[in-house]
Amino acid sequence: MSPTDKKKAEFYKVAKIWGLVSFIPVVLAAGPIAGYFFGEYLERKFGFAPYISMFFVAIGFIAGAREVVRILRLINKSDRES
Repeated sequence: MSPTDKKKAEFYKVAKIWGLVSFIPVVLAAGPIAGYFFGEYLERKFGFAPYISMFFVAIGFIAGAREVVRILRLINKSDRES
């Protein structure tokens, strides 16, 4: 492998890691926001108690946290492959 190929491979590896890291805030925000809108929809459509949206926000946060853990494991795996 030539030195330029090694530099390219290292650049793409770093770019992949930075792409995954920069996606983490989006994942953390999307879960609770989606949970809120889904809970509000259920409250209006079926007349549920106002606590249902808080429940879905919590579920969205848990799902976002699980996805962040999965992303961090993927970053760790790709970092060790070199």
